[in-house]
Amino acid sequence: MDAQPNWQIGLSTDKGPIKAENEDVFVWRLYENDHMRQVLMIAVADGMGGSKNGAAASQYAKTSLEEWWDKRIKRFIRHDQPLHSIMSEVGPLLESIDAKLFERNTKSGTTLSVLFMYGGQYAVAHVGDSRIYQVTGSQSGLQNYFRQNQSLDLSQQHTESLEAESDLIQLTEDHSWVEQQIKRGQLTREQARTHHKRNVLTQCLGIEKGVKINEQLGVYQASDLFLLCSDGFYSLFTEEEILQTLRGLENEYTDLQAMSDYLVKLANYSGAYDNITVLLVRHIHVDSGPRVEGRSLASWLPPFLKRKKAR
Repeated sequence: MDAQPNWQIGLSTDKGPIKAENEDVFVWRLYENDHMRQVLMIAVADGMGGSKNGAAASQYAKTSLEEWWDKRIKRFIRHDQPLHSIMSEVGPLLESIDAKLFERNTKSGTTLSVLFMYGGQYAVAHVGDSRIYQVTGSQSGLQNYFRQNQSLDLSQQHTESLEAESDLIQLTEDHSWVEQQIKRGQLTREQARTHHKRNVLTQCLGIEKGVKINEQLGVYQASDLFLLCSDGFYSLFTEEEILQTLRGLENEYTDLQAMSDYLVKLANYSGAYDNITVLLVRHIHVDSGPRVEGRSLASWLPPFLKRKKAR
């Protein structure tokens, strides 16, 4: 995925080594009006209900989201607060997708996790167990980026997060059986990650009529990185391992497409049993630098995988 002005984006998906078809899909749209105002939409959907039905459900969610965006974005961006206008409609849209899938009576459904970004503000709409993370204070990747742009002054991009330790914040709530058990104190986070019921959802689009949309608004800095992924990726690693890997990759690459490709390969290398989707996005407020080619998968492994291989 080529970087866009003011944005770094990486979009990668793979069916994995076991499943015959990829039921994951992703969406991304970037709109800029005549006044240079930019709004980005990026989303991941993970279908379920058998390979054919699951793929059809996630594809329907993708198409519905894209058609809504293409029809409405010019009106949204005219508002002083475009994200508030978007969020006033995205909930009913997801409810409509849920109802249409349920009416098909194919016992198929899909997760859908959507991130909108505009001028330092973000909004999330979510159903299911795909995830959206915000990595705050990702200073190494941004510093590497500015080193590739010698004419740019890093001091002009000063934010508090540039001097803070990076942190991985999950912005979405898993609508899953194991998450309910965690809240009740019946399972630890690590037990849930490997539990045999980890794929049992309590809510998604299309399986039961009526969903409760998880919505959130927040802010981001120029150094922040957003990660969207299906459970085929995050279920293989602890959150500390994900953060540690992202830190290492940011020291290797300035290109998020190379990073997202690497993370999908890393999931396959780590014993993936499901489809894998990894999306990365950063709004850096400057033009993108030249692509930096990374090294092969085997040439750099995060320390926790080196330990696993050594055993």
